[in-house]
Order: sequence, then structure tokens, then C-alpha cells
Amino acid sequence: MNRRDAFKKIGIASIALSTAGILIPSLGNSQDMPAGKLIINRQKMSFADPENPTDFELKHTPEITFLDSDDNGFTKMKIHIGSKGIVHPTEENHWIDYLKIYSNDKLVAFTEFENGPIRGYAEYFVKLKKGDVVLVEAGCNLHGIWTNTATF
Repeated sequence: MNRRDAFKKIGIASIALSTAGILIPSLGNSQDMPAGKLIINRQKMSFADPENPTDFELKHTPEITFLDSDDNGFTKMKIHIGSKGIVHPTEENHWIDYLKIYSNDKLVAFTEFENGPIRGYAEYFVKLKKGDVVLVEAGCNLHGIWTNTATF
């Protein structure tokens, strides 16, 4: 086999692997997709009917809870993936792989989760003032990117 044919086969194999949802470690971008992990879906998702979300949709929706604020203006914020008592599963091949927190459209936190041993949950202290809009983005490795917003 000549060198050109070898490169063609490598290119075709790379395309086939990435299309099948297997991420080659050297192609990973840690902010978009954790390198070398089973990341299949990076579509932005939304409710088909916002007035009547399904259990599937609720399971992927970040639940945002504002707790106490300190004297310096930092508010404790709890983020849990899954709403209305429906918890997102955490399994070897299905998990929440990251959370991004935005305050007034500015990224203030990014947390990446490993598959298996940790559930999509986090607490942060974020400097907020009344009227600030917080958006939470959560990535499910199988079912895409889900968001929710809350006003402080």
C-alpha cells in the first residue's frame, strides 16, 4: 500500500469513528467535548411544548435554586440536573458531562464531570444583584445541551 492510500484509509476511519459518536482524544476541545469520552449529541435542545414538558425534558432541565447571600454580595446557588423530582441518571454511558453558569450572558463557571461516579449537581457562590439573569447550560452526553434561566 502506498502512502497516499494509507492516508485515505486513516481519514475515512477517522470520519467513521467521529460519526459513530466515538471521540478521538486528539480532536477533543475540553470546553465543548471532553476528550476521549462517549459524547454523542451536542445539539441545543428545547421543550416541544413549554406548557407541558415531558418527563424526558424535565430530566434534562437544570433546576436553579438561590439560597443565602453573604455580606459581600455572593449568593449560594444550587444547580441540580432534573426538575420536579425527576433526576437525570448517572451511568457509565449516560451522564451529565458539564455545566456552564452564565450571569447576564457572561460565563462565570464551567464544571466538567466524569462519567459514572458523580451526578449532575453543583453549588456555587456567585456575585449577584437583584434582577440578574442566571442561565445554566447542561450537557448530556446522549441527549444534547439543555438550558434553564432564573432571575435573582
